[in-house]
Amino acid sequence: MKKNKMKKYCLTIFAYILLSAVFYLIGGEQLKSTVAKISEIESKGVIPEFTKGQTWDQVFISNMDEIENIQLMVATLARKNTGHIVLTIEDGATHTPLAEQRLEVGSLTDNSIYTWTLDNSIKGTKGQELHLKAESFCEQGQGISFYYGDMDGKNLLIHNGEKFAGQLYLVVNGKNYSLFGTHYWLWVILVGTLFLVYMMWSDYQETKGKITKGKLITIIWNKYKFLIQQLVARDFKTKYKRSVLGYLWSFLNPLLTMLVQYIVFSTIFKSGIENYPVYLLSGIILFNFFSEAVGQGLGSIINNASLITKVYVPKYIYPITKVASTSINLFISLIPLLLVMLMTGVRITPALLLLPFVLACLLLFCVGMVLMLCAAMVFFRDTQYLWGIASMIWMYATPLFYPENIIPPHFRFIQTFNPMYHMVKFVRIILIEGISPAPMLYGTCLLSAMVACVIGAWIFKKTQNKFVLYI
Repeated sequence: MKKNKMKKYCLTIFAYILLSAVFYLIGGEQLKSTVAKISEIESKGVIPEFTKGQTWDQVFISNMDEIENIQLMVATLARKNTGHIVLTIEDGATHTPLAEQRLEVGSLTDNSIYTWTLDNSIKGTKGQELHLKAESFCEQGQGISFYYGDMDGKNLLIHNGEKFAGQLYLVVNGKNYSLFGTHYWLWVILVGTLFLVYMMWSDYQETKGKITKGKLITIIWNKYKFLIQQLVARDFKTKYKRSVLGYLWSFLNPLLTMLVQYIVFSTIFKSGIENYPVYLLSGIILFNFFSEAVGQGLGSIINNASLITKVYVPKYIYPITKVASTSINLFISLIPLLLVMLMTGVRITPALLLLPFVLACLLLFCVGMVLMLCAAMVFFRDTQYLWGIASMIWMYATPLFYPENIIPPHFRFIQTFNPMYHMVKFVRIILIEGISPAPMLYGTCLLSAMVACVIGAWIFKKTQNKFVLYI
């Protein structure tokens, strides 16, 4: 027995380390840092011609850990100029030069963005006051101008020693370090240790005749595995019973839905969305599964009343099997999504291996929603009609066919508290951009799934003993 347990622990540790290493390799730079930016302001005009002996000093507060490049909008006054400008970034507190660049004005074009990519990025700048200074060495009639916009009261522009009525058109790009990615292996060791301790504690409790929650799930699965398989198979087969095309509809339905919505919305949104077919289909597949899983699971207790009143089976098996049977359609629907990716030239990257994580979060979230709503359905039959309205509102609140940036800023909180938005965004990042999302998105997806599941399980457990009185 001890040998078997040691073997189990060793295999678990090996699998955990292997998965952690693969995840670290796939996650890449996105696990370690996130993109940061000081956004540009709306341009209002240009400052006077910047000629020999003139200077300006633009103050700005850094919101990032590392600055990589700075962008300025320039005007050459529709001519070919000569001379150069010296750009300097200084620490506002110590006035120590942090970076310097010689800008040859003859290389600039009119009304364009000049990007100064730093040879060595400036680190440790978050929250600091920095100064972007410039000194001109261009003769009169050979100088350029810089665009400016309205002053926001914080970022002061000093032009030739005097306050200027505006601030420079300035974009600062860099990155913020992720606490998760910076200390990734420490997190891996911590989580792995806690998991191993739980396994050992669970085995110890078993020797004393006590069963932990983790062991209980395994016992229930072994005991009711045949029933669960039969319920899942029954639900899946019943859906396409007497249908000519049968299971092929799981393949065709998302494809035809995408085709209709693509025709309707592509002329409106296509130009603003990269790879619109994949953008659209990925959102449709995920939300259709969510809507269908919850819709089917609503009546899982009521529709199995004959079984519940005659045979003892843990009642939560019925709503969970509804989600499981609907998930078969989800996995089949991924086939047309991959085909559309290949047809539209989307590059297949290792980030595709992250798809199981977000699908697991989605399944867990659906289970939580189904447990909540099927319990409510027993006592309040109007739940099914309310869900029909709620799911429609939820669909339009999730950017499935429109770009997320068209939502006004004062309504952005809807996205923040919409779990489906985060999961759809996760899938689009790994499919379209071919990279790992930032650690925050992993946490948001997992947290929303866990919260929904815990709340759903708690409500279901509190009410399940009363089901027989109402079904």
